[in-house]
Amino acid sequence: MAPLTAKQHRYARLVIVPVAASIASHLVFYKHYPYEIDYRFPWPYFLTVATVMLCCWETNLAIFRYLDQHTPFYKNPGRRIRQQILLGGSLTLLTFSVVFPLAIRVYSGNWPSMPLVTSGIFVCITIATLVNGGYVGLYLLQTISLEKRQNIANSQPKLIPATQSSAGLLIDAGTRQIRLMPSEIAYFYSTGGVVLLVQTNGQQLTTNYNSFASLENQLLTTGFFQLNRQFIVAMHAIRQVQDDSNQKLLVELMPALHKNQTGEQVTVSRYRRADFKKWFRQTVPI
Repeated sequence: MAPLTAKQHRYARLVIVPVAASIASHLVFYKHYPYEIDYRFPWPYFLTVATVMLCCWETNLAIFRYLDQHTPFYKNPGRRIRQQILLGGSLTLLTFSVVFPLAIRVYSGNWPSMPLVTSGIFVCITIATLVNGGYVGLYLLQTISLEKRQNIANSQPKLIPATQSSAGLLIDAGTRQIRLMPSEIAYFYSTGGVVLLVQTNGQQLTTNYNSFASLENQLLTTGFFQLNRQFIVAMHAIRQVQDDSNQKLLVELMPALHKNQTGEQVTVSRYRRADFKKWFRQTVPI
């Protein structure tokens, strides 16, 4: 994941580098301004700052790409930021120490004095901190946004048409294969890597499946709905539906998992609420 696209990088350079170079060349190095007498645009300083910025920018982009492969933000943000500061700061100063004096020599014809080098270090650190801080902020925002989208996507139910299959469902249970009609199945319950099938007559079968993904192809044509990560239910197993807190739904299933209970209470999240109602309204109004 990159903080900006290649096109956005180009636009950022076209805007940020000239502006920053113009400000730094006037405020830090030239210290004269357009409204003063005998003012002349400080091209040597401007070109020097622009060159140093571009070189440091490329150096930091290379660091970002390297760390993206070895220490992604989403795995360990704290460690990634520490490495970013350490590597970014060290290589930025190294790039500056090589490029800055050479650029001054090329554009002005003279080697830089010590006060000029000191001022350049200050400018380099300031700009590098701002640019790196901006990039880190973009990464963190994109990581948060990605996690949010993934959580919502994971919580979205799979809407399964309420149709019937004449052949029924073939269930692997132990050493047996059992064929059951959809009307004979109340719901599937997943826990601890085991999928339990609860029949409408209350009997329970421990299947050979460790997740709902193993049943997905069969359930797509037999009218079941995934309430949450633990329950996939048939329409006829739903006894009642009522509103719960925070826009959730409380669904009561029959029969219950435990024989001493009259029904099984299952919560439907607010993310699944609309799709559940759409599925349930196919035959039963809420």
